[in-house]
Amino acid sequence: MTNERLATSTNIISFRRDGGKTPMVELIPRLAEAGWRNLDLNFCEMMNPSSVLRTDAWRGYVERLSTMKEEFGLRYIQSHAPYDYDRFAMEKSAATASDALVKRAILASAELEVRHVVIHPAKGDGSEPAARLREKNIRWLSPFVEIAEQRGISIALENLDAQGEIREAEELCALVDAFATPSVGVCYDFGHAHLGGQDHARNIRTYGGRLVATHVADNHGKTDEHLLPFYGTVPWEQCMKTLSEIGYAGYLTYEVMFFTSHLPEPLKPSMLRHAMDVGMYLCSMMGDEPPTEASR
Repeated sequence: MTNERLATSTNIISFRRDGGKTPMVELIPRLAEAGWRNLDLNFCEMMNPSSVLRTDAWRGYVERLSTMKEEFGLRYIQSHAPYDYDRFAMEKSAATASDALVKRAILASAELEVRHVVIHPAKGDGSEPAARLREKNIRWLSPFVEIAEQRGISIALENLDAQGEIREAEELCALVDAFATPSVGVCYDFGHAHLGGQDHARNIRTYGGRLVATHVADNHGKTDEHLLPFYGTVPWEQCMKTLSEIGYAGYLTYEVMFFTSHLPEPLKPSMLRHAMDVGMYLCSMMGDEPPTEASR
């Protein structure tokens, strides 16, 4: 059994007991030492006001990521752009600044040969019709899709949690289909769907070939706990069976940063090994077939 299908966000051990967050350039050597090779670059790091990625020195940071990719023999298989759920309610200057960071995440991803950039659709105020919210998202996302297409990478739109209007599979499919390009697909966040009490098998079948990326995390259906699989109540047997049935050809990518947020630093290496064991078991439930070349 291999770990070719298993991946993790670089934020898997970023949260610290003191409330701080360790940047991914400091985490990647630790992940590589623990045996991780497929990484999701967590550009949500830009949401930290002190992040280097928010400054003019961001290109140097990307160069460091590129150097480590070669040094440790890594694959940067996807990335996560920063987000603001209330994007449509923001003042113009704040919205412009936020959009500039999303664009920066796409540009950095392209430089690092990342295949898919995960973006959260923006939510509405809860009162507008779904079709109107979809149109607003199409207008907002279109420039990002164009930038990604020009650079040969794609956007994966994520299903939101119970607080976001674009959480139903049919609505996210309608948003993806509106772009009418293979450069836009779906990132399925198991934890988000579980918060809404959704039927995972039905969701996965509905997304079908649109599904190009995942966020693998567990919870107990009440809060977005970001736990390792089998530490919550997501029906992983059903989920993996259905992914296999639809021929999902991509990665199973951890987004489990809260699972270690209170763990002392000396204990994190053993947790990384345990996380890999859990992930390998999860992969085995799909037959452990590696991702196709198109998803790399």
